[in-house]
Order: sequence, then structure tokens, then C-alpha cells
Amino acid sequence: MREKQTGKLLADYHLETFLQCPYKFYHRFVTGKKLSEYSWRQVVQNSVNLIVHQYYSLPHGARSKIAVLRLIQQYWDQIPLHLFQDKAHYYTTLAKITDHLLQALANREIESSPLFLYDQFQTSIEEINVSIKFEVGNWSDRSFTVTKYLLDADDSMVKLYTYLTILFSNSAFGVLPEKVEIITLLDGTLFQYNPEENDVQLAKAYFNELKENIRKPKEYTNIVSSQNCSQCVFEDDCNFKNELRDEKKNSGYLH
Repeated sequence: MREKQTGKLLADYHLETFLQCPYKFYHRFVTGKKLSEYSWRQVVQNSVNLIVHQYYSLPHGARSKIAVLRLIQQYWDQIPLHLFQDKAHYYTTLAKITDHLLQALANREIESSPLFLYDQFQTSIEEINVSIKFEVGNWSDRSFTVTKYLLDADDSMVKLYTYLTILFSNSAFGVLPEKVEIITLLDGTLFQYNPEENDVQLAKAYFNELKENIRKPKEYTNIVSSQNCSQCVFEDDCNFKNELRDEKKNSGYLH
């Protein structure tokens, strides 16, 4: 089994995939397997990103609940029904996303254009080139706030984005965000964190541990995945443990 060299750029979506399932990370970014079709989660998340981006691109006076509903209808109509378990799953997901996007967007007043709006940034952290996308950022009294919109997030995902935002902001901008927010749209939960200076060292330690874990694919089999395999696009041909058992070379992902 030959592994694909992917260079030293580590993006936030690489880390997100690794935390969801190291096997999925391995298939997508180490061996470079192509996807024949995306999962419903990926498609819905992409639609959410487009909706949020388009909403905050509107002039302040044009932002309203009606605008949110129009954008949801525009982008949701492009999502194939067959990606979902059944029609009930399709419409239940639509109802949840609609309800929580209305709360997250129409009820949050931002008078000016966002400071960041799905802007991609890159910097060097601990000798690794790291890329991160700031979805919605706004000026605050002391610095700025960052808000991320996800379908759902467990504690590990919240920790990832919080620490990565802290570490990146400190390295690239020389200042910490006043607040990091994560909004989950399947249940409407709002996670908030106000970073402090001592969080930088905690974030560095977290990042280094995660980086080292990624460098050791033979140990991926020891990691408990939070991913539901039945919903994974790689399920049919995922023979991960057998592949690693026969593999003699280390991953070149971060080398």
C-alpha cells in the first residue's frame, strides 16, 4: 500500500476529520481516495456555509428573517433527497436547520459588515504551516469575536476550534479574540469561551499532541472514533486495520 505525500499544510478541516474519525482522515488525506458522493452532513454543512456567507454579505438593512428563509429555500432545494435516510430525516433536518439558523442570524444584530467572512488565513505554528477559515468575525470592545456554525459538535470538536482559533490568532495577529463562539444548528446550542493569555500555552500543548497523533497512522487503530460508520462514505471499502497491519512505512503527512 502506497501513501500519498500531502505536504506540510495542515488545515482546520484536516483536524476536524481526524477527530471525527482517524480512518476517514487516513482515506481522504493520506491515501487520497476520491469520493464518489458526499454525505448528507457534508452537503448540508456546505449549504449552511453559503447561507451564512450570503446573509452577512447583504447590507445591514436587508438582513431579516425573510432574507434567511429565502436563502435557506434557495440552497436547500439543491440538496438531493436520496442522501438522507428517508423523507422524514430530510424534513426533520430541514426544520431544525431552519429554526436554529433563524435564531442564530436574524436575532443577532451586526450593524456593520463583518471583520471576517469566511476568510482563509495561513501561518506557521510549531514549524507547521496551518490554515484556518474564520467564518464570521466582528470587532469587539477589546479585539474581535469569532463565530463558527456547525451542524453539531461534541466536546472534542469545541476544544479543537477554540484552541486552534486562540493559537492562530496569537501567532498570526499577535492578539487573542475576545470571544470564540460555536453554534450547532441541529440542536441550537451556543458554546462560548473568553480566551485568556494562559490559554496560549494550553493550545500549543493541545496542538502538538494532536500533530503527533496524526504522524502515527499505525496507532490510529487505538483511537475510538465518534463517527457513525454506517453514515460514512468510505464504509464499503474501509479495511483500515488490515491495511495498517501490513504497512511498513510511516505516514508522510507531516514529514
